[in-house]
Amino acid sequence: MLSIPITTREMRVLEVNAVGLGIPLRLLMEVAGASVAKAVESRIQPEEAGEVVVLAGKGGNGGDALVASRFLAGRGYSVTVVPAYSFELVGHPDTRANIDILMKLSTVRVCKPADIRPIRDAGVVIDGLLGTGVRGELRDPLKTIVEEANKSKAKLKVAVDTPTGLNPDTGEVHGVAFKADVTVTFHDVKPGLLERPDLTGEVIVSNIGIPKEAWLYVGPGDVIHRLPKKPSDAYKGVGGRILVVGGSERFTGAPAFVGTAAIATGADLAFIAVPEAVRDIVASYNPELITIALPSKHFNPEHINEVTKLAKELRVHAVAVGPGLGRERDTLEFAHELILRLVEQGMHVVVDADALRSIKFGADRLGWRAVLTPHRGEFKAMTGAELEGCPSTDAGKVVEASSKLEAAILLKAPVDIIAFKGKYRLNRTGNPGMSVGGTGDVLTGIVVTALAKTEDPFTAASVGAYLNGLAGDYLSKVLQDIPTPTKLVDVLPAIVNNPLRIHLRTYLGIEEE
Repeated sequence: MLSIPITTREMRVLEVNAVGLGIPLRLLMEVAGASVAKAVESRIQPEEAGEVVVLAGKGGNGGDALVASRFLAGRGYSVTVVPAYSFELVGHPDTRANIDILMKLSTVRVCKPADIRPIRDAGVVIDGLLGTGVRGELRDPLKTIVEEANKSKAKLKVAVDTPTGLNPDTGEVHGVAFKADVTVTFHDVKPGLLERPDLTGEVIVSNIGIPKEAWLYVGPGDVIHRLPKKPSDAYKGVGGRILVVGGSERFTGAPAFVGTAAIATGADLAFIAVPEAVRDIVASYNPELITIALPSKHFNPEHINEVTKLAKELRVHAVAVGPGLGRERDTLEFAHELILRLVEQGMHVVVDADALRSIKFGADRLGWRAVLTPHRGEFKAMTGAELEGCPSTDAGKVVEASSKLEAAILLKAPVDIIAFKGKYRLNRTGNPGMSVGGTGDVLTGIVVTALAKTEDPFTAASVGAYLNGLAGDYLSKVLQDIPTPTKLVDVLPAIVNNPLRIHLRTYLGIEEE
């Protein structure tokens, strides 16, 4: 099987998404530990192995190693576990569960924490100390344990997922790292392992049961591990500054919904640029929005320089163009030129609603800095391509359009398609009740905030589609309510902060502890 390098962040996304599909992490740990035991069994028999010394940390890597110790003991190996820390310090629930099992077994010996003496006479050493969790140079007790393991004359040394001390993403080692004969890594190889064969030895990629759907469909792991959290020393603006350009005499609510959804998703500042004629109306919707009036009843090319200057002076991280903009010819000319100007100046842009009509398919190139959010009708009007309503066949057309425009496309459909740079993902959250007017504006607010936080159009479009749909499903399935735009905004903060818990409750009926 061909293995594709996967970063630790991507791996964590997949693990959480697998949980969202109903696969407990403990089950993945069980398979991972069994694969480590299998690697030992295939290389050395119990009668020649001597003592198998399992080095166990306090995280998930240690849990994998504990599972391996149980399997090996069951196969007749003599097994000793050397925990790096007191078991009382273990917070990982699945590792904790495997400790509880281990303490009931008489076939596995457990030493005092950080006792290095068993390592000296080991026939086999299994490194389950740290794995992918390395952060800088190792400190004691890990440093001393790894040094002792490296001095050991054991017949076989096996690393669980990643040798302790080796950065799995970069291959860097700060200080000391475990030197393995075999590394059993999970799902796909980590890029850093390819850089240091002197530390990894033979690399075995073990399939631990994470399905393709954990990547294909956006899930809670994408929110948890791709959407940055505010730092502890956060200051105003660090959560994202966004600018919404939209509104007209006919449509006043759309830009307000976008800005309000942005605040609910975590943006610190939401500026709304609207025509002067509707400024007071838009401002009245929400005092948290900073509403800026531009002279005129609707936008026109005379506003391009002013809005571009405004975006720069406000130091916004992303701009949403289009909500409630109107379809006057000069307004669409304004939108087209503004989008191109912002992209040329290196800004990230979400193109929505009426502004989609200004895009010139086959001529415009948006430098991979924009997210376009058409529904199927808007997609056909923009590209001329007819979609069949089947994600597996429509995805190719969306990917092709994305490549021609050099932009991420979030195709809004019963199953959303998100395309970017030749790749695509699907999102199946959401329900027919979300056809209520304004829910698309809430989506735009989420996407523009995610874009401000990540500067990654693919992530922003994917996470935005998932969160908006999850909010609608949570309202419908759990709260038994109608997913109106206002109610979507009301539940967004809880969902952004607890996506896995709400996902499990909404789709699997599971109350996560």
